[in-house]
Amino acid sequence: MTENSFAFRLKELLEHQKLTLQAVATVLGISRTAVHKWTRGGEIDYDNLRKLATFLKVNWIWLRYGDEALQDAQHVEVQDLPMTDVRRKYTAQIMESEARMKLAQESAGIVNWEWNLITDEVSYSANVEAVYGWPVRRNEDFWVHLHPDDVAALQAIYRECVAEGKGYEFDFRIFHPNGEQRWITSRATSLQDSSGRSVKMVGVSLDSTERKRVEEELRQSEERFRAIFELAGGALAYIGLDGKWQRVNQPLCELLGYSAEELADLTFQELTHPDDLPANLAQVQRLLDGQETVSTMEKRFRRKDGSDLWVKVRTSVQRNPRDGSPEHMISVYDDITALRAERQALEARIAELEQQLVAAKA
Repeated sequence: MTENSFAFRLKELLEHQKLTLQAVATVLGISRTAVHKWTRGGEIDYDNLRKLATFLKVNWIWLRYGDEALQDAQHVEVQDLPMTDVRRKYTAQIMESEARMKLAQESAGIVNWEWNLITDEVSYSANVEAVYGWPVRRNEDFWVHLHPDDVAALQAIYRECVAEGKGYEFDFRIFHPNGEQRWITSRATSLQDSSGRSVKMVGVSLDSTERKRVEEELRQSEERFRAIFELAGGALAYIGLDGKWQRVNQPLCELLGYSAEELADLTFQELTHPDDLPANLAQVQRLLDGQETVSTMEKRFRRKDGSDLWVKVRTSVQRNPRDGSPEHMISVYDDITALRAERQALEARIAELEQQLVAAKA
């Protein structure tokens, strides 16, 4: 650190005026860490430089650049650029565009924020308290209200983002003053200077509690469905419109002799007996066309071991709730091999008795 440096002049002033780093941080509304960085040679942005110089009662040019810079500045005449019609037009357009953007984002509950990595200063849009539940003027105001399980993970993401100069997206939980927990989705990226050093992070955050609630309800619904699907006594399957086995339960796997993974590579057409396939396809087409809501038929499946299996199939079509288009089929299978054997035996016995009766009459 040289005597003709900002850090040296700042340390001398603090010692002379008997000021602590915390006292300066409190007045400027920033962290003590940021002030400490300045005394170690860290960069200071223009706004904080002006506020710091005012607080220390010194000229800001002298504080930042030294005696020679101040002398040069005192001998330079200020040149005002004329406000031409073109400048007025573009200035008005920029202000109008920024106002519309700000209104749209705040109406949508989107918080804009910036974090100066040099000074540790943060700035948030005016709606931060409405979304986070708290005002955020310093980093400490943010971290203290986060769920403890999310703090370490988010800080690790920040470090990676700053080190590698990339963006991130992360969901974290924050507690409102009434104790309510809200989910926040945050997206940000780091900005680098000409030397490739990350100097600032900019991002947006929005309340995603409702989305999280819907996702959790869907997850629970899926778990309930999966339990019912697997615990059902009968053999069940979801079948794609192309005949692919999309989802099968264990009873169906045992019925056909295939694993779920093996069935995923097959279609019901491949396992249906060739003599039964035309009638089966015609029935499926009537379902897809809406001519029937539920179809029932008996047919043969070819099991993995090569044997034929008679089943009774009840099938319906699951349709898109918005436009009614078919999405997939749901089928329930009952093994009727033994039942058909008994029925055939009974029919054969009846035929035999009828022949005996005819013979007796003769």
